Amino acid sequence: MIELETLKKEENFKVPDGYFDQFPKQVMDTIHKEKSRKRIVWLSSIAAAMALVICSISIVRYIQSNETSSTQITQTEQQDNQIEEQMIDYYGDELAQMDYYNY
Repeated sequence: MIELETLKKEENFKVPDGYFDQFPKQVMDTIHKEKSRKRIVWLSSIAAAMALVICSISIVRYIQSNETSSTQITQTEQQDNQIEEQMIDYYGDELAQMDYYNY
């Protein structure tokens, strides 16, 4: 076993002059940088979530408006077909009567 008294005493670590005078300021600056980074990440997350919500709402409204407009188009086409059939029936009867009277 090695005894501590027999070991040579050397200074292996050297610290620059005034290092510990500036050390508290450096630590506080690092802490403030970390806090500001966390704030930026937090705000970015909120902004991304809001953008996602707005996009989702827009997509849902767009889909609903397309369904409504396609339903309206289908109803309009059905009404047009009914009117066309009524016109064919009416004018077909009128033409038949005109032919009857002309002979």
